[in-house]
Amino acid sequence: MIKEPYYLVDFNVSLANFDILINDVLAFSYDSGGSIYSNYPINHFILNSGAQQVKVRFKPLVGSQTIHQDAEAIIKIQFLDASTMDQEQLKTVYEYKMQRAKDDKLPLLESIGEFKAVVPYQLTGWTNAGTIDVENEAAIEKVHNYYRRIYTLFKDKDVNALASLLKKRYEETDTSMYLEEDNIAELNSIFKMLDAEGYVMQGFPEVPRVEFYAKNRVVNLIREDKSPIISYLKTEENEEFGFPFYIHLPKGNNGFEIIR
Repeated sequence: MIKEPYYLVDFNVSLANFDILINDVLAFSYDSGGSIYSNYPINHFILNSGAQQVKVRFKPLVGSQTIHQDAEAIIKIQFLDASTMDQEQLKTVYEYKMQRAKDDKLPLLESIGEFKAVVPYQLTGWTNAGTIDVENEAAIEKVHNYYRRIYTLFKDKDVNALASLLKKRYEETDTSMYLEEDNIAELNSIFKMLDAEGYVMQGFPEVPRVEFYAKNRVVNLIREDKSPIISYLKTEENEEFGFPFYIHLPKGNNGFEIIR
């Protein structure tokens, strides 16, 4: 019996950019073209046992309007026991293989599938979140203002305030990943690393992009190049460090909350 089921999305993709959404929340995005073969943990997008949705969205390479005719992809959902991390026990519960398109002028290719997960926890996540009116300018401005608030706290290196606002995200993520972390210590270590390595915080974007997930209940604000609002740059090495986060609006609450 598996003690700590640990789910991963495994991807082997060439000549295509792509997004992978778990339960309609963006889990992984790739926009560098070329080829990538890797995996990414997804337990924090699985709120409880049962059927889970996986959506894969393939996009053209940068500079192209259509998906490359030679694009190839295999996407898998796999799991193992986190208590042992024995790769030999890795099991596949979902697999998708891109079919060569008959129409070589596809601007987008999307596949939606389902897999069953069994996990020993139950998370609230965004299940009780209110729906954001995507056409309401006032609602969008509130999203911008909340991200500006978090941006200011990062700029001021206000670890205690940030730890408080990130509390729900940390609690649920740690539960789903079977971790026991000192999150204040983790935030402090991030700021120390950024200072020691000469990272410079990027300014708040003049025209950020807002993205909605989970039937408009989960929100993400990003830069035009899709990097997180909280972004640092080490100019000489051209290295970036980002701290992405998603927010939602819990029912009965007038303010946003960081949920992932």
